[in-house]
Amino acid sequence: MNLKTFLVGSLSLFGHSKGAASPPTLNLPWGSYQAKPLAWDKQIYLFENVRFGSKPVRFGAPSFPSGPGESVPDNTDCLQVNPQVLSNAPGGKTPLGDPNRDFGPNNFEAAKAPDWNGNEDCLFLDVYVPRSVFDNPSSKPLPVTVWFYGGAYAFGTKRMKKLGLNNGPLYSGKTLIEATDYKTIFVAGNYRLGAFGWLAGSYMQKYGLPNAGLYDQNLLLQWVQKYIGQVHGDNTAVSAWGESAGGGSILHHLIRGNGNNDPLFNRFVTQSPAFEWAWDNSKDGQLDQVYQNFSKSLGCNDLNDISCIRDPSIPLDKLGMANVKLFETVKQTGLFPIGPSVDGAWIKTIPTLAVVDNATFYGFLEKFLPGQNLGSVRAKIAKQYNCTTDFKGNYSLCLRNVIRDASFTCNTRDLLDAYPKQAYAMNYGFPNDSLAYHASDLIPLFANAGILGQIAIMIKAILKCSPWDANIWARKLRDTIRDKYLRYFASFALYGNTDSDGKGDTEWPVVDGSGKLFSKVMKPSQDGWNLVQDEQNSEDACAFWRTIAQDLVPKSGNSEWNLEEVDVDSNVQEEL
Repeated sequence: MNLKTFLVGSLSLFGHSKGAASPPTLNLPWGSYQAKPLAWDKQIYLFENVRFGSKPVRFGAPSFPSGPGESVPDNTDCLQVNPQVLSNAPGGKTPLGDPNRDFGPNNFEAAKAPDWNGNEDCLFLDVYVPRSVFDNPSSKPLPVTVWFYGGAYAFGTKRMKKLGLNNGPLYSGKTLIEATDYKTIFVAGNYRLGAFGWLAGSYMQKYGLPNAGLYDQNLLLQWVQKYIGQVHGDNTAVSAWGESAGGGSILHHLIRGNGNNDPLFNRFVTQSPAFEWAWDNSKDGQLDQVYQNFSKSLGCNDLNDISCIRDPSIPLDKLGMANVKLFETVKQTGLFPIGPSVDGAWIKTIPTLAVVDNATFYGFLEKFLPGQNLGSVRAKIAKQYNCTTDFKGNYSLCLRNVIRDASFTCNTRDLLDAYPKQAYAMNYGFPNDSLAYHASDLIPLFANAGILGQIAIMIKAILKCSPWDANIWARKLRDTIRDKYLRYFASFALYGNTDSDGKGDTEWPVVDGSGKLFSKVMKPSQDGWNLVQDEQNSEDACAFWRTIAQDLVPKSGNSEWNLEEVDVDSNVQEEL
C-alpha cells in the first residue's frame, strides 16, 4: 500500500433508499447500528458507538465480535486515569485531550472528575458520513480519515466531552467534513490505555500481549478496510491522523515488524508524535519493573503471575486505582511510565534509529534511562545539554529541551529524513512560540468557527489566560488562521497533498532538508502564515539522539528497523 504523509468487501448491507424518512442502518455480522443526524449539522449522519471489537481479554489480543449479542455499555471510554489527580501528569495538569474536562457554556474551568474513568469493554468507534452519499448512492466513494486521539497513552476518548452548548464532542470531524464540502468520511475509535493497553517487558512477551493498544488500533483499521464501503467510503484512500500519543502510535504502525507490514492506510498526519523510549525488555529490566509495580498495586503475592492481574473478580475501581498508582511512580512531568515498547515483534528496537539544580537534573536522567550500566549514556546527555553553561542555570528549560528532543521533535525529523523531497512540514506557533502549547493545534482543526465562545474556552484552558484575553485570541485565530489551516488539511484528506484545489498551486512548498535546519517550513502565528526555518529540529540535536539510541540497542539485544523500507508514493508531514 503506497503511503503519503502529512506531518503537517461484502454486499451492501444498508437499509436506506433515496428519500427515505428514516436514517440509514449499518448491518454488521454482530449487530445493527442506525445513524442519526448530527444535532449541530443535519448534513452529517453519525453512526455512534459501533462495536469493532469484543470485550478483550485483559492484556490479550483484540478480535472482531464472533456474533450478535454483545450489548453496548453505558460508558464506552477505555479505562484511564484522570491527569488532574496526578502529581506529575504527562502533558501537565490540564492537557486539552483530557476527556474528563467538561466545560459549561460560560465556564472557563474544568468540572471536578473522579480519579479514573471508563471500563474494559471499550472497543467502539464513531463514523461521521455526509448525508449526500445516501441521497445519491451512485456517487463516487469518499476518502476516509481515521483519527487516533492523544493523551500520553494514559487518557483519551474517541469523542472528548462537550465544550459549550450544542457543539458536540471535539473529535466529531464536522469541521473537516465541512471544509471538504462534505466529500470525506471521518472515523474516530478507542484503544486501550494505561497499563491495560501498554504493559510490556519480557514476562508480558511470554504470557500476555505487549503494545495491546497498537493491536486495538490495527483492528480498527482492519474494520475500515472491511466495512467502510458500507457507508460509501473508499478503503483505498484511507488517511490515519493523530496528535501526540495518537501521532506516536501512527509512527509505530509504519515501523511494525521492521516496516514490512501493511499499515492499512495510504497517508498520515502526525501532530507532535509523542512516545518515550521504552527499550529495556530484558528479564527484570525496566519494562518488567513497571509490570511488577502494577501487580503490586493490585495486591498480587507473586508479582510475575498474569493470572492474578487477569482475575475477573477484581473490582473495576481497584483496577482503575492501580492504573493511577502506576502513573504516580513518575517523578517528573513529561515522562510516561508506559507507551509503545520494544517487544521483539511489533517494535524491534528504538524507533529513533529511524528540575532546579544538577542533582535534580541527574535524578531526571536516572528516571529517564535507569540502571548502573547506562551511567555513561546519562553522562553523554548531561554533557550535550549543559544546564549550567548552555541554559545559564535554567534547569527547567534544560530539562524541557531533553524531553522535547527525545520524545517529540526528533521523531518528526526521523520521518522527514526518511521521506526526502516529498514531505511538507508545519511549525504551529499561534499566538506565538512562547504561548503555542502542546495540543493547541487541535483548536483550528476541530473547533467550530461559528461558536466563538467555544474557541475562547479552549484557548483559556490551554494558555491559562483571562477570559478577556482568550476572547481576543479566539477572534484572531478565527480570522487569521483557522480557514487556511482547515483548507490545507481538507486538501490532504481529499487529494493527499496541500493544494487548496488539487491543481498544484499550493503556497506551502516541499520542506528543504539540505541544511542543518529544515527550511520552507510553514508557520501559522498571530502574524499570519510564513515560511520559516525550523529551529527545533536541528540535525545536530537529532543526530546526537540517534547515537544515544545506537548505544542502547546492543544492550537490548534486538535487531534494527529501517523506516525507508516502507513503500512511499508521495509524502506530506506536519511537524510541531
